[in-house]
Amino acid sequence: MFCRQLNHRGFDSARAFSFIFLRFQFPFLDSEFQMTYTHIPTTIPGPGITEDEWNDEFKGCDCLVECTAESGCTCLTTGIDNYSEDRRLLPTSSETPQLLIECSTNCACCLMEPSCRNRVVQNGIMKELEVNIKSYEKKFQLEILKVFSTSDKGDGARTLQPIQPGEFVCEYASECIGEEEVQKRHMEFRDDNYTLTLKEHFGQKTIKTFLDPRLRGNIGRFLNHSCQPNCDVVVVRLGRMCPTAGIFAKREIQPGEELCYDYGRSELEGNDRKPCRCGTTSCRGFLPMSATPNE
Repeated sequence: MFCRQLNHRGFDSARAFSFIFLRFQFPFLDSEFQMTYTHIPTTIPGPGITEDEWNDEFKGCDCLVECTAESGCTCLTTGIDNYSEDRRLLPTSSETPQLLIECSTNCACCLMEPSCRNRVVQNGIMKELEVNIKSYEKKFQLEILKVFSTSDKGDGARTLQPIQPGEFVCEYASECIGEEEVQKRHMEFRDDNYTLTLKEHFGQKTIKTFLDPRLRGNIGRFLNHSCQPNCDVVVVRLGRMCPTAGIFAKREIQPGEELCYDYGRSELEGNDRKPCRCGTTSCRGFLPMSATPNE
C-alpha cells in the first residue's frame, strides 16, 4: 500500500497533527477490465460513518465583508489567508503542510459567496482536464479531465490547459468510510484499492479519517506518484469536521503534462517494495509502501 505522511500543527498551538496518506497500487488495465466506480464531485459519507459524525459542523463566520485574515474571518484559524485574490493557494513559511478550513453554508458570507475568496475546493474543477483510458474511453464534461494509459505505469491524469502555481486542480473526492469497512475492502479488492488515511494526533489521542474512491470518486483517484511532482495534496475542511483532500499545483503545469503528487516515503524495505517508474531525475527507485491498510 502506498503511504504518505504529513506533520501539521493545526487549529491551535496546543494541538499537534500528523497526516498519513495511504493509497494502494492502481493495477494496469486490460481489455477485460471495466470501470466500476460512480462519479461524485465531492467527498460523501460511506459505510461506517454515522449521520452524527458526518453532520458535525463548524460554526461559520459572521463576515459581511471579504473573508480575509485582516478582516478577522474566524474560518481562517491560523490567522493567515488560505488563498490569494485570484484564488491561488498561498504558500506558508511553515515547513509543515497546510490545513485549510473554507467558508461554508454555515457562514454569513453565503450572502456574498461569489466574492468570498475562501471558497475554492468546494467550487470544483475549473481547469480543462481530460479522461481517456485504454479500455474505457470517455470525456468527463462535468470536470473535463483526462485519464490516459501510460506504457509503464498504468493510467494517469493530465491537463489540457496551463495551470499556474497554487491553482486548484481537483479534489480527491471519495467515500469517507469506517475502519472496519477499510479492512473489508482491502480483503475484497486487494491491490485495486485507493484508500487514503488521514491521522490527526491530539496529544495522546489519534483520530483517523479514511477516504476511499474505489466505488465512488472522481478523477483525483487516477493521479500517479512522482518523486518530483507538480502537485501537492492539502487537507481541507468544507464546513464539517470530516476532512477531504484538495490537490493543488506546486509549479506551472503545461498542457498535456501528467498530473502527479508525491505519495511520501516508504515504510517498507526489501523485496516487498514495488519499483517506481516516475522517470524523474529525483526518483527514489521504489513506490512508497505501507504494511497495512489502516495504519
